[in-house]
Amino acid sequence: MRKLAVLLLLIGAPLAAEERQKPIATQVGEAIQPAAQAISRSVNNTVLEYMAASEGPLGQGARTALESRARQEAIANRGPRRNMKDCIKPDSVIDDDVKECMEGTRQKTW
Repeated sequence: MRKLAVLLLLIGAPLAAEERQKPIATQVGEAIQPAAQAISRSVNNTVLEYMAASEGPLGQGARTALESRARQEAIANRGPRRNMKDCIKPDSVIDDDVKECMEGTRQKTW
């Protein structure tokens, strides 16, 4: 009898460990999540741009948030990094444009 119980446990354990199908509501939520995130980002950008046009602390905060977001997107989408020799401007001028070119966040246009 004991051997039979152990045998049933050994056979039944992998079957019980299989992942069960997710509930339909969870599947729907996971399916629409990318679209909901895109809408949320769009609304958030619109509100920040509207507030950035105003004066005062809210306007300044919105401008700072927009600049920070633009900087983060530039870093996330940056190209290859270059050395200073490849990015330096004519007459050996080094400025923020050269620094951004070296970091890969700006294309060399000079």
